[in-house]
Amino acid sequence: MTENHAMMLKQSLKSLFPALKTFSLDEQWKLVFDETYCELLTFNDELSTSAKQTILEFTKLLTSTDDRRQVLIDAAPFLMGVFAGEKVIRLYSPRLSQELFLIQEYQKLADSNLKEENYLNFKAHVEKVAALDAKSFPSEIEFVTARYKLINLLSDTNNREIEEHMGATIERLLARLNEYRPSLFERVSDFGLTLTARYALIRIHLLKFLAILPSLDHDQGGDEVKRILLESLRRLGADSKEARRTKKKGQWRALPASYISLFAFVRVIAAIIPAKLLATGVRTAVRFMAKRFIAGETIETASAAIGALAKTDRDVTLDQLGELVVSEKEADHYKNEVLKLVRGFDLHVKKGEKNKAGVNRAHVSIKVSALASDFKPEAFDHTFALVAPRLKEILLTAKECEVFINIDAEHYHYRDVVFKIWRKVLLETPELKDFSLTGIVIQAYLRDAFVHLKEVIALAKERAIMMPVRLVKGAYWDAETVEATAHAQNAPEFLNKEETDIHFRQIIWEIFKAHPHLQLCLASHNFADHAYAEVLRKKHFDSTPEIEHQCLHMTYEALSCAMGKLGWCVRNYVPIGSLIVGMAYLVRRIMEISSQVGVLTIMRSHKKQL
Repeated sequence: MTENHAMMLKQSLKSLFPALKTFSLDEQWKLVFDETYCELLTFNDELSTSAKQTILEFTKLLTSTDDRRQVLIDAAPFLMGVFAGEKVIRLYSPRLSQELFLIQEYQKLADSNLKEENYLNFKAHVEKVAALDAKSFPSEIEFVTARYKLINLLSDTNNREIEEHMGATIERLLARLNEYRPSLFERVSDFGLTLTARYALIRIHLLKFLAILPSLDHDQGGDEVKRILLESLRRLGADSKEARRTKKKGQWRALPASYISLFAFVRVIAAIIPAKLLATGVRTAVRFMAKRFIAGETIETASAAIGALAKTDRDVTLDQLGELVVSEKEADHYKNEVLKLVRGFDLHVKKGEKNKAGVNRAHVSIKVSALASDFKPEAFDHTFALVAPRLKEILLTAKECEVFINIDAEHYHYRDVVFKIWRKVLLETPELKDFSLTGIVIQAYLRDAFVHLKEVIALAKERAIMMPVRLVKGAYWDAETVEATAHAQNAPEFLNKEETDIHFRQIIWEIFKAHPHLQLCLASHNFADHAYAEVLRKKHFDSTPEIEHQCLHMTYEALSCAMGKLGWCVRNYVPIGSLIVGMAYLVRRIMEISSQVGVLTIMRSHKKQL
């Protein structure tokens, strides 16, 4: 840094301790922030109406305890400190990044005046929020419960009654669960998935290789496949040694010496095998593994899986794989593949036939974002113009063939625009006015899931139909939390499984309460969730339709079979598509199944409860 730049930095830092501004929110509460934010939050020296309303909403929810949370005010992110005793709310930059930078850099200056009034006031302002005790903050689920007036499952007497009556239902379900005998293929693959659950290093390097593999289809000679496989095995060994040296614990611990030796041996053998032969073997092995979760490349090749489910009185929803299309040609290909599923369902299911829950047995799940290569949530008109013609064609064909179309879960930043496109197509297409065979997914791991649910209820009311909705925990937790951290933002999800589980059950209540506008299709791999919903319906919502219980294909087959044996209405979510191109789906399934709070943990836990 030049002397000139150093002088400029000193001057700018000295002048950048802004004065604090105080505004009255109501007769009790005050708002304090530094004058940097006046342009964002004020108009004509008065607090803007929208900012005032947003902040007042928090004062109604947080009246008796201090709190610190990231919030959005007029689309701008802030850190908010709530001082309940003083009836004061203070605003800061996200994660105090701007304030801490100014204070630290100013303190480094040789001629800084640490007794300057602006500096001391600013520093005290920052220290107040930093000193708040996080242990006293309300949990996120408590805040969401209060904000949206959801049932408090920790104190409600009706909920306690449901849990008291769940025992008999769970016992019946567990008895059936333990009758299931997995195939040798399932046992071997479960062993591999268990390793990925225990050791993060295996998970990272395995998934990294699987994610890269589809992009190597051009590598007919196998040189790139071999090079990347050998590098992945080398890095696995090196990272394990580093983990042992640094004494890492938990999932990040070093692999046992026996596993390291095994992977080293595999690496030696892989280095000897000719590249083309090795690549062929790797692709064959991956396809074999993928067949556990992906039923076939077309509806014809998936006949065995569909037929096996039908024999056990279970239904399917077929999901056409094809995320992240990169050209309009690919978007058309995805649409055409979906149309093949819709038109081909009569090979397996009688046209118009319904299951025990009254939902069409012919059922297809689609990702709306795959219907355009340039899917931009921030440009609705542009995105709608690309997506709508393809979505309209799918829905009209589904109406003709009497096939249910379910709008699948998407990344959080796609969710709202997907719903708006779907809604607009349904409301503005005269031929779809009476089309009732369509629904959407609600993801309970999102803190604003209830807001989305209210929009879905409003659409069902406007169309005067009863809409089946699939309730899931969520599909993109890892990606979205990492992305939020990278951008110094609050992740939209609950950050622990316990709060997600509570919210999931709260949304079950809300869907039941929305009858006759909504019908519950419950997708979960937690057997207690399914038992809870059944008991709740019988005790408090017996006028609602039978619940449709859903599971991912071959993910927790014991649960799917057990619910079928109890006579419950069951549907498996069955992906269809290219086994190699479907790697994105396979990676997500492995992440879900191998997580410490995922399906493998639940699969092991049900054996302990008998």
